[in-house]
Amino acid sequence: MPCSCCAGESLDIFGERGARRELRRYLRKGLGGDDAKLIAAWAEEGGLADATVAEVGGGIGQVQAELLRRGASTGTVVEVVSGYAAAAAELARAVEVDERSSFVLADLLTTPDAVAPADIVVLRRVVCCTASGPRLLGLAAGKTRRVLLASYPRHTLAARAFSRLENLFFALLRKRFRSYVHSPEELDREAARHGLRRIRTARGAVWETAQFDVGSS
Repeated sequence: MPCSCCAGESLDIFGERGARRELRRYLRKGLGGDDAKLIAAWAEEGGLADATVAEVGGGIGQVQAELLRRGASTGTVVEVVSGYAAAAAELARAVEVDERSSFVLADLLTTPDAVAPADIVVLRRVVCCTASGPRLLGLAAGKTRRVLLASYPRHTLAARAFSRLENLFFALLRKRFRSYVHSPEELDREAARHGLRRIRTARGAVWETAQFDVGSS
């Protein structure tokens, strides 16, 4: 599966080499992944003028860069893997949003005060990178002024079986990283604790994408 990023030293499968590969792919083909394209489209539907964006676990920050390119005001990539910083800066320069984009090295799970609130918060393929995925989504919800957009593995027997096999593979390679498949109900409960409610969901073969709005009734 593996996810984009989150939660500290256990992310030993992510680094500068992968970041450079993601950058080359973005510069060659644009926004990658059906879930990323859907997140950008949903954010744009809600209006981007004067909107601030935070992409938590954003890696090279392709979603926030794309939203800035489409009209958002300012964006922040929140990451725990320092190896993404140089590629994120290069991407921002390449699409001419570097003066409106910033990179913050912080773990929302352990230092939530390091992350500023934003109108649009993105959690793409991140909650699956930690056993505390639902709590991470809840903390992100607490930073959301308007809309939280997230993607994560579908809660299916196949996804759970694949995650177990993937984790066995990582263990054999002596990697600390593990993937997790969390139920949508857990994520909904955490979002609701911060006043957000799921308003729509799209399901692909592997990834589920959800929109949570502030103050929806």
